[in-house]
Amino acid sequence: MKALRLLVILLLIGPALVHAQDPQFSQFYASSQYLNPALTGNTFQDRIALNYRLQWPGVQPGFETYAFAYDHNFARAHSGLGGLVVRDRAGSYGLSFTTIAMSYSYEARLDRRRALRFGFRTGYTIRNVAPDGYLFADQIIRDNAPTSIEANMVPHTGYLDLATGALYYSEQFWAGFSFNHINRPNQTLMVDGDAPLQMRMTFHTGYRFALDGHKLTRSETKMTIAGHYKAQGKWDQLDLGGYIEHNRISGGLWYRGLPLFKAYQQGYSNSESVILMVGFETEKQLRFVYSYDITISKLTLKSAGAHEISMIYEWPRRAKARRHKVVPCPKF
Repeated sequence: MKALRLLVILLLIGPALVHAQDPQFSQFYASSQYLNPALTGNTFQDRIALNYRLQWPGVQPGFETYAFAYDHNFARAHSGLGGLVVRDRAGSYGLSFTTIAMSYSYEARLDRRRALRFGFRTGYTIRNVAPDGYLFADQIIRDNAPTSIEANMVPHTGYLDLATGALYYSEQFWAGFSFNHINRPNQTLMVDGDAPLQMRMTFHTGYRFALDGHKLTRSETKMTIAGHYKAQGKWDQLDLGGYIEHNRISGGLWYRGLPLFKAYQQGYSNSESVILMVGFETEKQLRFVYSYDITISKLTLKSAGAHEISMIYEWPRRAKARRHKVVPCPKF
């Protein structure tokens, strides 16, 4: 039993210490600063966003991610400024991290209907682990000793984390990319260890059109199709799907995976989940979105999928800001 426990621990902690994969949100546009710093302040309104994700609750205790963000657009300066806090807890034994970051973006108008945005994010991350929860090989060798003689693990580490991104958008189409961990910070929790955090690249694009025959700006029923590709080290994935907005209600369907292009191992197709999404917006511009990931990989329903909730509140800082022409940006 002890040996089995050790094997499970090594499987959990090994990749996290050496080749960690960043947490992801199925509602990727609902966490705009996390997706791309160029989306910071992409509206003439102040915005507060709260995101929560519980992944694989069937594999207790699951993987939890929280995000809180605030941003504001400075119209006269063609700039956006925002703050972001991300907290992630991966499985058991206290393996977690907290990132606190500031984002800045600048918008270059091409004309009344098209623009380019550029963004930069700088943050500081604290990564933690609870060493007392682990069983090391020397404990087994020494007749199941209660403590390890290995003193090479530290309970926490901190590092500077940088990201950048860009976005082109018009009233109907957008395409952008971002690069995260561009400084490749050392995230190791081992004394004198070296485990550079691999850079995460994302590419996201979308197209919005009316379904009721009206112009997009006057339509009450719109559809958006979008894609989100992300890659980190040897890992990559694609989210592809769309959602329909009718008045204040929205619903969507997404697929996550790359089954036709890549398989990580013989017999394991790169299919991860099908995502169902439903949302509602109040008259006060407060949006609620819920999504559920239906696992279709070999984890099947034993993982219990993933639950995700987002709340986004936008409000005009002052009425006169509305006199400016606003080019719509992607959002849930």
